[in-house]
Amino acid sequence: MKNSIETITLRAKEDVYRLLQGANFSKFLGQGYDFSELRTYDSSDDIRHISWINSAKFGEPYVKKMHEERELNVVVSMLIDGRMVIGKKQELMGQLLAVLSYSALYANDLLQSSLFIGESFEQREPNKRIEEVEATLKQLLEVEPLGLALDYGQIEHRLLEKIEEKSLLFLVGDFLDELDLSILAQKHEVCVLIVRDPWEEAPTQKPEAQLLNPISNRFLSQTLSSTAIKYYQQKLEEHDQKLYAHFNKHRIRYVKIFSSEEIVKSLEGLFYN
Repeated sequence: MKNSIETITLRAKEDVYRLLQGANFSKFLGQGYDFSELRTYDSSDDIRHISWINSAKFGEPYVKKMHEERELNVVVSMLIDGRMVIGKKQELMGQLLAVLSYSALYANDLLQSSLFIGESFEQREPNKRIEEVEATLKQLLEVEPLGLALDYGQIEHRLLEKIEEKSLLFLVGDFLDELDLSILAQKHEVCVLIVRDPWEEAPTQKPEAQLLNPISNRFLSQTLSSTAIKYYQQKLEEHDQKLYAHFNKHRIRYVKIFSSEEIVKSLEGLFYN
């Protein structure tokens, strides 16, 4: 376990260095400003504050005035159930937890992390301590996921109840169940990181294999026939399209990640627009 944590934290710090060298992710984490007003441009204004969209709309230069820089609240919430035993999903979630947490701390933002572990919920108080990141990472990696079931209907309610300040909220999980984040997205800037194992989206045909439901921890009577796989992939595609439509409707940023090698590129893409 110790070697695993050290490996993840070392890799995470390297990824954070790469992320903070790029403009998109570092600027987003550094957006500690409150919008104050929109007014016409004056020769004394910094041209970097020009709002090009509004300038085009009104036919003359406009600038956005901001309040003083403030501390950004970053919340990283991990959704852990039995499916985390598939492939290396649990380890990948640990890497994402570390990268997001270190990025927030290096940007001098306030960090709050929480773990939904089956039916239980644990949350750390907002802080700027690296040792808290490593303690949360250790806790996540020590979880035995098999047989854990999440109550997705309670996730939004619990987060609304526990996160007091307007925050940049990262939700990390496989999102293979329906989840309503509409109210949460009204209060916070919500970003969803969908963690999947490649096998979950493209299982191979193995009629002789015995299948286990990782949520109930019970064996299934079904087999991995070509017909079963085709039906499964069709239902998964329908589920994901419904999920994406929900995110788009409520302006929730999202990205799907399959491996640790994709983390930096995926996070940069998340904040491209």
